[in-house]
Amino acid sequence: MTNGQIAVFGLTGGLMPCPAAFTIVLVCLQLKRFALGIFMVAAFSFGLALTLVATGTLAAWSLRHAERRFSGFGTVARKLPYLSGALLILMSLYIGMEGWMHLPPSK
Repeated sequence: MTNGQIAVFGLTGGLMPCPAAFTIVLVCLQLKRFALGIFMVAAFSFGLALTLVATGTLAAWSLRHAERRFSGFGTVARKLPYLSGALLILMSLYIGMEGWMHLPPSK
């Protein structure tokens, strides 16, 4: 990941509306303090964007550091999404089968 991609990730994540932001704005509207609500949501979004950028930067830096330190880390890290995908499929099949087994018999 490049630094620009990390910055865009943080900014878009911080700009996405969330239920908490809508709740803050609605409460402030009810209290007739609209400006307070907007500034609170802006501060919340800025903090979230800053946190996402910092986390992404730390993750990219630690990945580069681990690749230099351990020779096979890059190839293992590239294959891990396949492992997590397979694990999710197995878990969903297990949960689906458990649900199917506990359905009442149809008449």
